[in-house]
Amino acid sequence: MSVHQESLDMTKSVERMEEPPELEYSAVRNDSLAMFGAAIGGALLGMLLTLLVLAILNGGTLSFTGGERLAVFEASLARVDENVGAVSYNVDVVAQQAREIQSQLGQVEAALSQRLDEQDAQIGELGEAIAILDRTRNQFDVFVAALSDALSTMKSLEAEAAAPAEAAPAPAESAPAEAAPAEAVALPTPEVATSADVPAHAVAVVLFQDANGNGTLDEGEAPVTGVQVTLVDAAGETVAQEATGEEGVLFSELAAGTYQVTVEAPADLTLAVQPAAEVTVEADATEGHVVYVPVEAAAGE
Repeated sequence: MSVHQESLDMTKSVERMEEPPELEYSAVRNDSLAMFGAAIGGALLGMLLTLLVLAILNGGTLSFTGGERLAVFEASLARVDENVGAVSYNVDVVAQQAREIQSQLGQVEAALSQRLDEQDAQIGELGEAIAILDRTRNQFDVFVAALSDALSTMKSLEAEAAAPAEAAPAPAESAPAEAAPAEAVALPTPEVATSADVPAHAVAVVLFQDANGNGTLDEGEAPVTGVQVTLVDAAGETVAQEATGEEGVLFSELAAGTYQVTVEAPADLTLAVQPAAEVTVEADATEGHVVYVPVEAAAGE
């Protein structure tokens, strides 16, 4: 019985292996049929769409036997072709004109750039000329101040040299006679200069302690404050009167004309110039005027 049982088991095992895979084969077959049907349907749909387009172009019919319709259709195609050619020609013309305009714009831009460069160079040269002129004016102001100081010194020396000659001779055995007083030295007028730092139609008055006695405002020389300055017009009318501060006095918005600036001498200082100066304000002035008044320490201080 043991042998018979083994033979039965082997038979059953063989029968299970001989069964075919029905499910897998059936799935492959169904996919092939679906793809074939889709291809047939796409071909029929394309054919129907082609017939529909032909019918629309042929006036709603698929009959192409009428020669007139074909002629009209060909004429329409010919007109379309002519219109397309005209449009293409116009496009070419517009493109050519655009290229010409672009070339002209480039030439104009180059000429304008060259002109701007030339103007920049001219402006630079003008700036250099103005700087040279300004330096020359400053040097001339220094020269005028030095010349005025030299003239004052010469007048003082001449007065000192003339004093002994005019003195009366002393008689013998008598008290010496007093020498005649020396002539008073005429003080120079205050320096009046134009300055771009002062507004047009304005006059600034600056009082300063002339430490080195050159009559010019140098760096480090202190201003003199609290001194009354009066501005009088050509008719003798007082226009304004103010006391000097750290920056001096500024009389602004003046009408064109001639004015006289008068400075009161401070109590503890001596004016190194005359107390009055004349200033002329031009109607077309672009810069203001500055009156420089140097003062010195009183004698004995």
